[in-house]
Amino acid sequence: MSISNTYRFFVPADAIDADQVVLNDSALAHQIGRVLRLRPGDRVLLLDGQGSAYTVMLTAVGREQITGQIEQQETAGGEPAISLTLYVALLRAERFEWVLQKGTELGVGMFVPVTCANSLPADRADARKLARWRRILREAAEQSCRGRLPTIAEPQPFAAACTQAATADPALLLWEGSAPHLRETLRTQLALPPDSPVPADHRQPPTISLLSGPEGGITPAELTTATEHGIIPVSLGPRILRAETAPIAATAAIFYEFE
Repeated sequence: MSISNTYRFFVPADAIDADQVVLNDSALAHQIGRVLRLRPGDRVLLLDGQGSAYTVMLTAVGREQITGQIEQQETAGGEPAISLTLYVALLRAERFEWVLQKGTELGVGMFVPVTCANSLPADRADARKLARWRRILREAAEQSCRGRLPTIAEPQPFAAACTQAATADPALLLWEGSAPHLRETLRTQLALPPDSPVPADHRQPPTISLLSGPEGGITPAELTTATEHGIIPVSLGPRILRAETAPIAATAAIFYEFE
């Protein structure tokens, strides 16, 4: 039972109990009842962030609580075939938030903020910023019909980010200097001729890590650290992209290649 033009909301998995839903979220209750003016009998699609979607008929809409009856459970769609973690340098607030929003729309599964040598002193994160970032991820995931809710980690220094990123296959670093092109590197990792299409039944890389630097760029010392961890520098071409543009362009290119 698929409902067209249904409002979609990510909710905590523990709010779903058998065939009932109880949402004790005043902000969501305000959005559903006051902003959208939904009433008992209206239907919404609730996602548990873990891959399941529930068609729910609202039974009560209050100021602090929403209740509903589950009519159908199904697998949530909208997720890419590969898992991409984006390690992105902390940028000016509006630019970093733009990366979160657009990266979520494209299909990024996890964001890791990174503190680099050239990060600005103001480019810092605290609990309030993390809460805001998670709200941006949720809203972007709902708007783009994602089936799972992306996560965002605590900020990490560059060296620690490299250690974590290196566990993926492949792990890539966007580098504005001389480096193989992203597309060429992806093809090499897949052992495919450079101009052939990716076969539909070809093994998809289970995870990809992508690191992107700050407005001042990645330093030579950071480049050395990354390569010592086995992370592969890649280029997006001869033009220098802004720090917020590069990770989104690369993310789009990666998903285009494999979807």
